[in-house]
Amino acid sequence: MYTSTVQEYKPKAFTRYKIRTGMFAWMLHRLTGLALVGYLVTHVWGLKAITDASAYNALITEYHGPIFKVGEFMLLGAVVWHALNGLRIVLIDFLGWSPNQKRLFWTLGGVAALLFIVGGYPSIAALISHYGS
Repeated sequence: MYTSTVQEYKPKAFTRYKIRTGMFAWMLHRLTGLALVGYLVTHVWGLKAITDASAYNALITEYHGPIFKVGEFMLLGAVVWHALNGLRIVLIDFLGWSPNQKRLFWTLGGVAALLFIVGGYPSIAALISHYGS
């Protein structure tokens, strides 16, 4: 007869996984990948206006609006993170840098943040000048 002296722990489905750097990188990589696919669909849909000059000019004028400047900023963040995390995955898979993956995560995260700030400055400056004037 089996009697349990230690209370059995059954984790709930949502709390089963602990969010650590590897899991966080995996989730962010998937989310940025989905965002990039959504951007590509929107971009290709927008390219249909290239055959009509007036529709193209109207679309380009709309792309200079403030909401698209925020979108450019978010797109830059998605591209930078997805590319650098992809590089991290390649380094871990092909060079065996698995023991250093936490350090690699934070290093490439810092590089991504720097690229995001420097590269996103023109979009944010245009947004500030739009609302500042």
